[in-house]
Amino acid sequence: MRREDDRWPREPHPVQDAVPAVLDDRPLVVLGLHAALAGVVRPDGLLVVGRTPRALEAVQAAAARGRPVVVLVDDVDSPGGVAAALAAGARGVALAGGSVAELLHVVARARAGEVAVAAAVSERLDELERLRALFTPREREVLRLYATGLPAKSVARRLRVGLETVKTYLKRMREKAKVAGIPTDTRLELADLARRLDLQ
Repeated sequence: MRREDDRWPREPHPVQDAVPAVLDDRPLVVLGLHAALAGVVRPDGLLVVGRTPRALEAVQAAAARGRPVVVLVDDVDSPGGVAAALAAGARGVALAGGSVAELLHVVARARAGEVAVAAAVSERLDELERLRALFTPREREVLRLYATGLPAKSVARRLRVGLETVKTYLKRMREKAKVAGIPTDTRLELADLARRLDLQ
């Protein structure tokens, strides 16, 4: 499966041999590869796909051995997952759908001891920081609950505050969002804001 675009290297390239091994999920194939390569190949880094608890455990284990780890993520809509990967010891984060050149750049910087994040991931983290600065922790908590579809009255009960207090928080958030140019007139737009704030 070779593509003629910048995401797939042109021949000859070691990535073409490594990718099937990395992506193969058949246990016997993986065990066979492990046995064949044991003692021969000493990887100086690790490429982990995803942000599942198991993937984060692999990141922690490799980081504890002093190996640089780069985590591939499918999207940038969950910056919390990116932060968790970095907190687990990852030295880099790249997009699974990004270019080979960008991945190699992130890997090279991680191997050099730097923390490297792909441009799109970095932009999303910057946006998250900017958005979080607009709202207080309590406002974000109200929004998190309200964005799940709970009525304001239920949000008030959960937070042990009055209904008017919840309405005031929502009103303040809408005013702040409006100043920042973020639409929040509908409940759907508030849910989108909650997603952008990584509250869902």
